[in-house]
Amino acid sequence: MTAKVQREIAEIKNLLLQMSALVEEAVRTSILAWQQKNPDLAQRVIDHDWEIDEMENKIDSLVLKTLVLQQPMAVDLRFLTSAMQIAEQLERVGDHAVNISEKVHELSEGQITLAIASPGLKDMANHAISMLGDSINSFVYGDTNLAWEVKKRDKIVDELYSQVMKEEIDAVEASRLEIRAGIYHIILALNIERIADLATNIAEDVIFFVEGRLVRHKEAKEPGKKLEIKTKTEEKEEPFPCPPESDGRRREPLECLENHAKYVADCFEEARSALDAYFNGEKKLFEAISEKVSELEHAADLISRNVRSHLPKGIIMPIDKFELFLYLQEEDNVADTAEDIVEWLSYRSVSLDSDVKEKIFELYGTCLSICQDLKPIIHAARTYFQTGDEDIRVHIKDKILALRTREHEADTLEHRLKKLIFERVDGAIDAMYMLRLIELIGRAADHAENAADILRSMIAR
Repeated sequence: MTAKVQREIAEIKNLLLQMSALVEEAVRTSILAWQQKNPDLAQRVIDHDWEIDEMENKIDSLVLKTLVLQQPMAVDLRFLTSAMQIAEQLERVGDHAVNISEKVHELSEGQITLAIASPGLKDMANHAISMLGDSINSFVYGDTNLAWEVKKRDKIVDELYSQVMKEEIDAVEASRLEIRAGIYHIILALNIERIADLATNIAEDVIFFVEGRLVRHKEAKEPGKKLEIKTKTEEKEEPFPCPPESDGRRREPLECLENHAKYVADCFEEARSALDAYFNGEKKLFEAISEKVSELEHAADLISRNVRSHLPKGIIMPIDKFELFLYLQEEDNVADTAEDIVEWLSYRSVSLDSDVKEKIFELYGTCLSICQDLKPIIHAARTYFQTGDEDIRVHIKDKILALRTREHEADTLEHRLKKLIFERVDGAIDAMYMLRLIELIGRAADHAENAADILRSMIAR
């Protein structure tokens, strides 16, 4: 490690520590504001959120500068890529703290008095705050044992979340007077559960930084556990969705990106079939399709891991390496959202009028077409990088512009559908449940647009 790289890594670590302190304070203050129904505390969190955003921008800029100018290797490279991921996770935690604080304002302005929440809600908050603090400490000290502890405790929060959801729904069904209280408690539980998930993501990034092991989206061997040795006949080979050429040469990264886009679009399309089975009450079919969605999401993950892990140092590409990684991340988010949609549908059964269902499928169809357009766009981009044909470049720009237009149409459909839900769906819990589903569907189009925007910057001249 050169002295220059060492100084810049030390500066990045210092910025991450400052950012984590701001985020941890925001989470603690937002929870305290909720418990005390204190709008002044809530406003403090909202007013200082810009500092967290600014800190993330500083970290990203310094990491990119170090990567470009110093070209670090091995543990230094892992630290820098992990630092960007951790900064992103921390910023998202800050956003959830703001979400909680904004709800405190709504309570204050409406002079709403809430009934006592489920006891599990307070336990969830305590666990989430503790996990966030421990994930940060695991980063500071490079302690993977502590990171593994955080990862294991995420299951506790998930169990508490399920318990809180059940208790609040039962409370609402028992007393129509407590509907608003139940909704606010469920919104709080959603935000706390996401904070715990993000703390887990940070812990997984620490394990990658220290040990060089990717443990996200899969089970990995914990420290101290004996590794099982399997024979070749016992071992099940993992699928390789972007295999080498017949002569053993690895495929070029852009070809793998095109293959990745196909798996992502197929995953989101399968989730649409799951939605159809859900509304038709076909439980076994829904479960079978859910398994297929998980398989496709896993295949997309394999491609992105293969690209990230096997991109040779010094490889000459027509695009920036980290734009490639950002593009992959946004496409991965589309597949993750498809899996989130199927998981969310498994929680509760809701009956809707046929016209409401029709509008939901209309929104899904629009978002699906946006996701499916990524594959032909990346294929055209490959051709452009190989030939330099200006007509192809113009064609790509036009396709991306059309995609942005359709994404705006999807946003409009989403807003109209939310209004329709409030008008036509009886029961606050069912309404909240469907609103969350609609937001998840729209989120996939948002990520697809982000991927297209990154691709647009790749072909910029």
